[in-house]
Amino acid sequence: MSSGDPDNRALCIPYIAYRQNLFWKKYRIVVIPACNEENHIIPCLLALAAQSLVLPDKVILWINNTTDQTYTRALSLQNKLPFALEIIQITYDPATANAGTARREAMAHAAKNAPHDALLFTTDADGEVAKDWIYRTLEAFAQYPVEAVFGQALLLPSEYAKIPLRLHEDERAEQAYGALLEQITLLLCPQPHDPWPRHIVHSGASIAVTHQAWAQAGEIPNIPSGEDRQFYEALRQNGIRVRHAPEVIVYVSARLLGRARGGMAETLARRIIAQDKYIDDAFEMVSRRLLRIRRELAYQRTNPSSPLSKIHTELLPARILREDLPKHSKRAERVLNFLRHTEYCPSESWQSGIAGQCGIPLHVHYDSAAKIAPDRLE
Repeated sequence: MSSGDPDNRALCIPYIAYRQNLFWKKYRIVVIPACNEENHIIPCLLALAAQSLVLPDKVILWINNTTDQTYTRALSLQNKLPFALEIIQITYDPATANAGTARREAMAHAAKNAPHDALLFTTDADGEVAKDWIYRTLEAFAQYPVEAVFGQALLLPSEYAKIPLRLHEDERAEQAYGALLEQITLLLCPQPHDPWPRHIVHSGASIAVTHQAWAQAGEIPNIPSGEDRQFYEALRQNGIRVRHAPEVIVYVSARLLGRARGGMAETLARRIIAQDKYIDDAFEMVSRRLLRIRRELAYQRTNPSSPLSKIHTELLPARILREDLPKHSKRAERVLNFLRHTEYCPSESWQSGIAGQCGIPLHVHYDSAAKIAPDRLE
């Protein structure tokens, strides 16, 4: 993470250096799918207008199947924003009216009319990007050899208290376990383009991708929901490098009546009534993670130019009972501790290529102040 202050251009040395990077000069388009977002759309757009140092060149607001005042309120800002705002209204047939369709078509529209070297961003209409969202995203592109950057989705501080404490505690436990899995992965399979610290969120609230990588991955997947997670998998399976930048942040609402089936709002509402029996299926068992890493490494050695898509279909899904999570966390800590004290510990040459990776702690401490919002849980 840069130590520069993006609010002070004169003192922000990384800003001056990164301005010379090609990513800084690329055309920037932000895509926002919106459905009945009259209460959030103005804060959403104003957050983009308040970006430090660097602004989007264009924002596309894709209003779909909307019956409230989203269009009228967005239109009231159209000539007052420091970027071009294109507002599109569309009504989908009930069979295709979903978040996945909206984001897929909105991104395709943006890409069709953008330069071939453009950067495509997408966020959610109920979110407010941090004031350095674009700056930190470009910083990640400039610092690491990647073609996509995923940011974190955190709850708006004003809405954090809407969620029962027990759900926050469960979420912290899941995130801590996920952090252990990520650290194990990085010790066994170093990734200079995505070193620790990194997050484990794949949310449509914060995605940035090059035009070329978006096309190579097959565009946004054509599924009703969970398109953000599946887009990440498509990038990964096509060998496209991704940075999970913890400093790239979007604040999202904690509403319980959402617009996307299977999205965060639906998950929160369900869990308030009765907590899910299993933790998020994004968090696999330690043994499964180790097996997957082993197979991927073996496959890459014999097929260095082939995608990883065939590897994942061979592994049967195995979910973790919530009541068993403490046991799995302890097992992950033991594995991490073992790896750090055996021949698997990074060598000096390996250390030189991965900044900060050797400082991985034996025990993960979740930052309760971060208030990480749940990713879209299925």
